[in-house]
Amino acid sequence: MINRSSLRSRPQSIWPRSLGGMRLTAASRSSNRDLLKIVRAIADYQFGGGVGEKLFDDECIVKISKRTGRPKYIYKGEEVLATVRYPDNLLALTLKGAERLSKILPRPRFRVVIRPKALNKILKGMNPTARDILNVDERILPGEEVLVEDMEGKLIGVGRAVVSGSLMKDLTSGVVVKLRKIRKNH
Repeated sequence: MINRSSLRSRPQSIWPRSLGGMRLTAASRSSNRDLLKIVRAIADYQFGGGVGEKLFDDECIVKISKRTGRPKYIYKGEEVLATVRYPDNLLALTLKGAERLSKILPRPRFRVVIRPKALNKILKGMNPTARDILNVDERILPGEEVLVEDMEGKLIGVGRAVVSGSLMKDLTSGVVVKLRKIRKNH
């Protein structure tokens, strides 16, 4: 016989790896509102408080993974805005998601500005190196999502920082951002 008094509920975590302590059951899977609450909490954790509500409005739809039963894709209409990547449960933005984020966040937050001379090589698919950087948010940490822009503030692409923002300024060579998506018609 099980002693029910010894059973304790799991403590809720704010770490995105655990989805804030929320568990998806068959009943909650169908509720897009609950799923939106989860991905908004992840966006708030990743990009700062209040970003989740603005990035993923009530018109967004969250699709769950058939294999894991967890949130996987966030859609706005037919466009994918972001993917929840595993195992860290953070967001990987698409170009549409990066465009929305760039309108929400004040400059220079999460931004890497590229020199005009480096624009052509980046549009061909190469990753920006330390020499290509004109300006950068020094608060960027390695592994964070970054928005890569030109001098005029136009979005070039989105990717993950390889090194910290302060180190990007100090380095003289080496790849500093791994681009995942590049806008071809810049």
